[in-house]
Amino acid sequence: MSGLVLAWFAMPALAMAAQGSADADKEIPRLGLSPGDPQVRSATPATPFGIRPAESKELTLDFHGYLLLPGYLGVHERDTTTDGQSSTVLHSPPLIPQDLRSFEYVGVVPDPWLQLNFLYGNSTVYATAILTGTSAMNAAGYHNVTDQMGVNDAFITANLTKTFGFPFLLNIGAMTGRYGAMGAWDAGRYGTPLIARTNTIGENIIAGYKLGDFSFVLDQGLGGQLGRPPAGVVPEGWDDFADDNVGATFVAQVHLGVAYRDLARLALHYIIAWTQDDVGNGGQLRDGQIAVYGADLHLTLKRAGHFFLGGALTEASNASSVSGAIEIMNARGGPELIKEYLYPEYLHPSSNGDVLQVCPTGQSTCGNGSLSTFGAQYDLSIARLVFGDLYQGMSPDILVSLFGVGTYVKSQDDRSSDSVLKLKGGAEITYLPLSWFGVSERLDHVRLHGGDSTQAFTIWSSRLLMHTGWRSRGEVALQYSHFVYGSQAYVKTGYPPHIDKSVNPDRDVFSLTATYWW
Repeated sequence: MSGLVLAWFAMPALAMAAQGSADADKEIPRLGLSPGDPQVRSATPATPFGIRPAESKELTLDFHGYLLLPGYLGVHERDTTTDGQSSTVLHSPPLIPQDLRSFEYVGVVPDPWLQLNFLYGNSTVYATAILTGTSAMNAAGYHNVTDQMGVNDAFITANLTKTFGFPFLLNIGAMTGRYGAMGAWDAGRYGTPLIARTNTIGENIIAGYKLGDFSFVLDQGLGGQLGRPPAGVVPEGWDDFADDNVGATFVAQVHLGVAYRDLARLALHYIIAWTQDDVGNGGQLRDGQIAVYGADLHLTLKRAGHFFLGGALTEASNASSVSGAIEIMNARGGPELIKEYLYPEYLHPSSNGDVLQVCPTGQSTCGNGSLSTFGAQYDLSIARLVFGDLYQGMSPDILVSLFGVGTYVKSQDDRSSDSVLKLKGGAEITYLPLSWFGVSERLDHVRLHGGDSTQAFTIWSSRLLMHTGWRSRGEVALQYSHFVYGSQAYVKTGYPPHIDKSVNPDRDVFSLTATYWW
């Protein structure tokens, strides 16, 4: 949360070097995030303890975790009051335009995330199981089973370096892939992979070759899903509002990368998700696909900080039938890609709140178009800039971060969504004067529809940060955020969430967040 990011958190197989040394990550540079990395912005960096299976010749049990637990309060004034009502209203969670599945999401108001990583094995073969959730049961207002996500990833890793004579890892099982991570070690300030995320069960191969100061990497994967929503399923909360109009979806991907020492890393990405299923929609389901072409560059400039630059072209064809095996900018599968970009709900809200109908009325196929996405992030430690390697993170520092993302939408389904540029950008500065205390200021601005300021909003956030030491594994943050809205900036309510133009969004949000990792 402070501008630097968590290093070496729960490194499972995808980031381990085939030779299993403490320098493993330098042997095979990562082209994306590992499943074991937190799926939210990381807090202050630390070095994990324990013996990783990839570094042990004997069978070892390794356990890591990441907890982010916010309590928050949204505040605004009623337009009118009646007897027994206060003019001030309080909401938890706050009513703000911060839907995780939308471009509007910037992550400045934290959402709960609980993650437990279990690894067992040795340097030749080991298993990884990752449990996750987005709510703590005793604090939930109601029992929402989809918040208790359970086993999110489960896979087995074989280190075949000795067999092949060069770094080679084979992963088999259910794995999350995240590419286009804007941070040095996490998904960046927005907590969103810029290029794509994959959610599949299958195989993943990572091979590396070192030539002088250069390292070359091949990351290949092929997978599908364990099941698809059966025909006639009723979309309800317990099944995460499953849509039986998607087919069995498969994902193939290839990533090529080259790194120069630990200073620069360039990666090229190709991912394609497709379905050709004769079960869904009474056998009338059309074949669909989503293809992604991307590239990203990481520059670790030592005392000059870390810089990320990336871009991706997403091409969709009949994407309404493609499942959540692929996510683009947090939009899950073709149905959400349509609702957020190609035929967006905020331009075409349903009168009855039925957000599961993703295609325009009377249109048998939809999800045709493209997204051209670009993003950048720059993080700088002033103390490291001034003192270089003499700075070890044990003294006062000022952290500066600049970040932004844009998406240009071409839609063949909706004229009002065609040739639309969506933008969001921000800046954050954090001052850490004491080992136990710091302050932070952050500014975010979001535009959902090009130059239309009526659909834009701005967030100003101030935080007090408390730690137990310079390199503590935990953080407590007290935050105040103020929202300034355009006249047509809307929030989502209901279950499932949908645009509600009658709601007066919260202008002020207070949050108290505890973060801890091990």
